[in-house]
Amino acid sequence: MSQDAFAGRAASLIAGFNDPASCKCPAAETLRWIEAAEACVLMRIDQLRLIGGLPRHEPPLTVEERLSRLQRLLRLWAEGCLFVIDESLFADILKRRPKKA
Repeated sequence: MSQDAFAGRAASLIAGFNDPASCKCPAAETLRWIEAAEACVLMRIDQLRLIGGLPRHEPPLTVEERLSRLQRLLRLWAEGCLFVIDESLFADILKRRPKKA
């Protein structure tokens, strides 16, 4: 996926997100959004050259922390800042969703 495609995917995810606090969206919808956002992040991780590894020793992020970090990261990507990374978020996603061989 090209960098422009990542920016577009991030923008569509941000535009499609309904804030649970403001619209009382069902938790299932929020979890589906998180799944889609994490899939986008995993695709981006595959394209980045991460040197030095990720902080896998940190405790898992809560759902609220993941949601907040995903929103912030995707918003930055949608605005064109495609080389911004969140090491703790990346490590958390990789720990919870190991790559299938």
